[in-house]
Amino acid sequence: MNFPISLLIVAVFAAVCAAAEPVIQQEDFSFTSAFDGTGPLKATVVFQRAAKNHPMMVVQHGSEGARHQVLFSARRMAARGYFCVCISTRGWDGSAGRHDDGGIEIMDIYDGIRAAAKKYSGKADGSRVSIIGYSHGGGNAFLATVRFPYTFRAGMALFGVADYGMWTRLQSSCRATVAEAVGGTPEAVPGKYAARNASLAAGNLSGTRFHIAYDEAETLCPIPMNDAFVAAARKAGSRDVFVHVSRKTDKHRWTHGYNYGHLSPIEDVFMDDIEKHSPPSPVMPPAGELTVIGFVVTPRFRCVLGNGDDAAARLRYDLRNGTAKFHFTPLTRNKQVSAKVTLPDGADCDVEIIVDGRKVDVIRNGAELMAETTIESTLGFREEE
Repeated sequence: MNFPISLLIVAVFAAVCAAAEPVIQQEDFSFTSAFDGTGPLKATVVFQRAAKNHPMMVVQHGSEGARHQVLFSARRMAARGYFCVCISTRGWDGSAGRHDDGGIEIMDIYDGIRAAAKKYSGKADGSRVSIIGYSHGGGNAFLATVRFPYTFRAGMALFGVADYGMWTRLQSSCRATVAEAVGGTPEAVPGKYAARNASLAAGNLSGTRFHIAYDEAETLCPIPMNDAFVAAARKAGSRDVFVHVSRKTDKHRWTHGYNYGHLSPIEDVFMDDIEKHSPPSPVMPPAGELTVIGFVVTPRFRCVLGNGDDAAARLRYDLRNGTAKFHFTPLTRNKQVSAKVTLPDGADCDVEIIVDGRKVDVIRNGAELMAETTIESTLGFREEE
């Protein structure tokens, strides 16, 4: 049988395109919180079957949502070469525990990243991580970026919640549900809302290229939250915060919801920016200042204030000259809230714990390097003299 040459050309072209299209697969997996043992926590990964050390992209769903609602976005991103991790933090979409609107649940994102990087080693590159989230998931992006300041090379919050206290003041429809999740109103438990205010810690952005996107008519997650975060970041000296606002006259608008096509252009702007600049993960200096809203995790130490969701403090640290020093300045009312610092490696010698210049304990060789004080104190670790 003879076929017209034109049909043969079309068939060959279609075959070549089909061969070039990456095969995308997805898998569910579970992990457990390293913070308090909550589990199982559920996640879905989406990646190219032939992936080799693809950069990771955390893709977060919104309040009362589920992972399947961000799979359209995750599959698009996987096709562009990202290893996507969609995490349902505690209390959502089959994950164990109780959700707490920007509190300990944010630690589940960090644990999910580590679990995915380990489980899919060789396919996912845990040293190149970005995050994107929608609505409450945008809140995840804000809070995760400032609580894990050396983890993400890029982030995007689409119509996100940067400050849960401001959200309850500006959006009456969410007040009761947020108060229930947090454990009270901003007036009753102000420390809990300080720990959920990403703007307080916007200065923690340490080279992360952070994008914020919303439509000019956005009301569910009011625009002033974004404005406050941007102002705080820029006041702290960050030059890598980028705002994208769609207008009523635009062809494409970033209206509230999950992406089923209308948000593809702004997702592409985000990915294009990452690929153009190829930002490395931020590098932690040996000395500096961070703002701790509940907790902070760095490559060199982990700090938890109080219960992890009820206090905030400024922290000056100095890890030079074989010692580790931490000076706290409280930002919340209760000055006696605990501040617990853990160093990642166990003691390789006997280590003295110094609080406000006074030796209070000795950690013996081989034990965990962890000490606790209050958020108006200075804490230090040094080799026993």
